[in-house]
Amino acid sequence: MYTVLMADDEESVLEVLCTSVNWQELGVETVLTAADGLAALEYFQQSLGAGEGMAAGQRTIDLLIADIRMPRMDGLELIRRVREISPHTHCILLTAYGEFGYAQTAIRLGVENYLLKPIAREEFEQTVQNALNNLHQKRQSSELLLLENTLRRWTLGTIGSEELGERALILGINLYQSYYCAACVVKKGEASIALFCTSCVEELRTQRYDVWCFWDEKGRYIMIIGGQRLSPEVLTEKLSQAAIQAGASDAAALVVGTPVTEAEMLHLSYQSAMDAVELADMKNAGLVLERQEDMGTFDMDLLAEEIRMLLFEQDGKTRQNGYRHLVMRLCGKGKPQEQGVRLARACIGVLMREFPAADGLQVQEKIYHEGAPDRWPETAAEAENVMLCLLDSVQDIFSSLFSERSPVVQRTIRYIRRRVLEGKSVSLKEFCAGNGMNPSYLGHTFKLETGVFFNDYLTQCRIDRAIVLLRNPNRKIKDVAEEAGFAYASYFVKCFRASKGVSPAAYRMEQLNRESSYT
Repeated sequence: MYTVLMADDEESVLEVLCTSVNWQELGVETVLTAADGLAALEYFQQSLGAGEGMAAGQRTIDLLIADIRMPRMDGLELIRRVREISPHTHCILLTAYGEFGYAQTAIRLGVENYLLKPIAREEFEQTVQNALNNLHQKRQSSELLLLENTLRRWTLGTIGSEELGERALILGINLYQSYYCAACVVKKGEASIALFCTSCVEELRTQRYDVWCFWDEKGRYIMIIGGQRLSPEVLTEKLSQAAIQAGASDAAALVVGTPVTEAEMLHLSYQSAMDAVELADMKNAGLVLERQEDMGTFDMDLLAEEIRMLLFEQDGKTRQNGYRHLVMRLCGKGKPQEQGVRLARACIGVLMREFPAADGLQVQEKIYHEGAPDRWPETAAEAENVMLCLLDSVQDIFSSLFSERSPVVQRTIRYIRRRVLEGKSVSLKEFCAGNGMNPSYLGHTFKLETGVFFNDYLTQCRIDRAIVLLRNPNRKIKDVAEEAGFAYASYFVKCFRASKGVSPAAYRMEQLNRESSYT
């Protein structure tokens, strides 16, 4: 569990910051406040007495959030002093528009992010979550951490256009290219791919592309590519040449995401690349991974959600009946082989979404080499049996991975999913009160075991539920938002767009147009 210290001479700002975030859900047990830099520094000096001089119950400060302009000691001097006595503390700086020039100094001091006043609640909460993510992953602040945080949020679609523009000025990111795409290099064996990744960047920059890169939490090398013209085929050819020159053809696999025409839509390109990585049979994969163009469509999303609901179903008879109905419906839609491949892909996507820390290669191998056949039967009756065996294999994998989580996290996840399915409110505090648990401890444990925060998991469950509700073309968007558990339709639209790249209305219309083209 974490301790956060906020320093600002404006009492009203501290009050808003203390109440705007549900700290307990983030695993924060203690939130300290200080009216100026000197008072904040005293907290650090007291905590440094660890063991002998530390007061009872006092904890090391994990995250410092400090305003620049404060009496007695400003934020920059405070961070400079903190760096000397507590180098492992992560720091976020609060600035006003007139203080924009301080950003470069802040970066040199190892500030991993900065926020402009007046502070938006959602932006503040996201920034704190990112900082705690870095704490969880034991990544220390450095001059590159702000750039990496920005690039990571850019690919995930969790950074607003204004915020991205402000950081682009400081970090040297060109947001005026005609096209952008995300590419990924993933290691297939034990050999290092660092030299190959460096060769990729050099090759692309030689061809006058803009390239920004970082390693993600799973050891995958992510490249953001910008240019006046972007052809996935040309980029793939260039990267393949770099692999051959670096002798990495057998050690790595690569994929180039679908290009987009706006910087704000980069997360769609990133997701198309990640789908290819997550769904590829890495044991037999070549150098170039094929993008799955049907992933992310309404039909595939519905299939994934149906599989997810059945995996969580605790009644064995109900679950098996659900699997049979699902398989019969799939076999009635088209060629058994095509539907079998779709089913396998959807299953892998569900497992990797629910267990992001799991070994993706092992999951893929179990499904592709134990559950799915090398050749699918041509008759529907035979295919049904094979699909049921595949789903049984997936259920075994799911049960094994889910059982590795602590009982309290298992109960929490089932509570979230049950309440969302019933269209009821979800409250970590109420759940903890009813089960005699500490909310801060549960928030910290949930993040530790699942890799995501309680609120993020809840939001995604609500979006999954909304996708099912959107099947009804007569149901209004505001009604879908309410039934999925969103308090405001506008917030639902924002969350949905961040997840799917389009509004709920456009998402549903795309599906309706696709269905009408079949008739």
